[in-house]
Amino acid sequence: MRVRTTLGRITLAAATALAGTATVQAAPAHAETALPTITDDQGRTLILHGLNTASSAKGPTGLPWISRDDVVREARDIGTNSVRYLIQWKNVEPRPGVYDDAYLDEVAKRVAWYGEQGMHVILDMHQDIYGPDACKGAGNGAPAWATYTDGLPCTPQDPWVLTYLQPAVLRAYDNFWNNTGKHPELMEHYAAAWRHVAQRFADDRAVLGYDLMNEPFGGTRQFGFFEGPVLAPFYQRVVNAVRTADRDNWVFVEPQALGPNEGAETSLGTVRDPRPGGPRIVFAPHFYPGGVDLGGSYDGAAKLLVQAQFALWKRNMPAAARRLGAPIWLGEVGGMGQDAPGAADFTGDWLTMADDLTMGWAYWSNDPGSSGVVDGKGNPTLFAKTLARPYPRAVAGTPTRISYSSGTLTVGWKTRPGISAPTELWFPSATPPKVTLTDKPGTWRTQWDATRHVLSVWANPAEPTHTITVH
Repeated sequence: MRVRTTLGRITLAAATALAGTATVQAAPAHAETALPTITDDQGRTLILHGLNTASSAKGPTGLPWISRDDVVREARDIGTNSVRYLIQWKNVEPRPGVYDDAYLDEVAKRVAWYGEQGMHVILDMHQDIYGPDACKGAGNGAPAWATYTDGLPCTPQDPWVLTYLQPAVLRAYDNFWNNTGKHPELMEHYAAAWRHVAQRFADDRAVLGYDLMNEPFGGTRQFGFFEGPVLAPFYQRVVNAVRTADRDNWVFVEPQALGPNEGAETSLGTVRDPRPGGPRIVFAPHFYPGGVDLGGSYDGAAKLLVQAQFALWKRNMPAAARRLGAPIWLGEVGGMGQDAPGAADFTGDWLTMADDLTMGWAYWSNDPGSSGVVDGKGNPTLFAKTLARPYPRAVAGTPTRISYSSGTLTVGWKTRPGISAPTELWFPSATPPKVTLTDKPGTWRTQWDATRHVLSVWANPAEPTHTITVH
């Protein structure tokens, strides 16, 4: 989950000053140099819409609450084509150098449920507050044997994110990152654990890639003292380890959470991909603006602040992706209960931001409750209904425009030579949509799948650009 806004408040005044005004508008994605895109094995750009599965996976078993039927429902009702699936280091490597393959078998069984629905799985090595042994069970992620607090005290705090500042938690991170100079072996173990996971899932067709660490936190080193000299070399070590086992799947790297979650710039350095055939590294920031998280709202003065952070995020995160030469994907977003003031507007605004940037996302989360997609009785929430909007699942080229308004979906793209597979668009209704395309009549065709609610479009490959409008 996220390092939320209580820690981030130290960045909010600076964020607001940088934004200048809540009416600042970032340029559309197609107005800048096009970013690389995440592609499938047919060369199509993937626009990943999915959920995080799930906060319940942070418990002792490391497994989420879901059943196969829940996965079927998500694909059918929300149209998700992907999932950010949480795993934990403590479950992968319960003892130094000893891996729990029975746990990975259970993960694989659940991954197969997503594969049955044609969904792409991103395995996320999740952590919050380092691990459960850093502060009396308050965190998740690291195993006990890799937790060195050097006897410092810790009291779980409310809000929970303040626990990051407890002495024992700071020391646990400092020892992991070897800021103390005493435990260089910990990062080596972490990279080896990822290599083992990659060996297990390299040939699993449902697995698209690996999110190397959830919301990295630098302990007593932050911002430019952490992301450049510590985090980027760590990612490079893990990528190199993964590539010894899996040369094809995508690797997702996150900036530190503190600051970038609210739209502040990141100083994360470039991570090189040693695989032949071009890099498959994805920049995967989160978005939790101050004012909406931890029981906040999206109205009044809070809305003005959040809109400023929208503008910052739209400027700074794509700029970082361009600097890193990587596609961008929004790995976590959400944070409001459905009854919070402005919850529907906030959700609609970040969905529009994602469309403007031709960027995929993973909503936090699918856990039952007010901020999930089903309530405690299994009924769809406001968020399930809002997320279930038309979108292009796969685009046979480079997307230049995605927009949805008043029941009309418009998608533009540039032809990418050599792709024979169709562009696919998902719709919440089983009724065939009305379609227009800028290609010459008779040079393109469509096919409607009423079961999956998917429209397949074979555009004219001789045309350099295409724009489809679907009502």
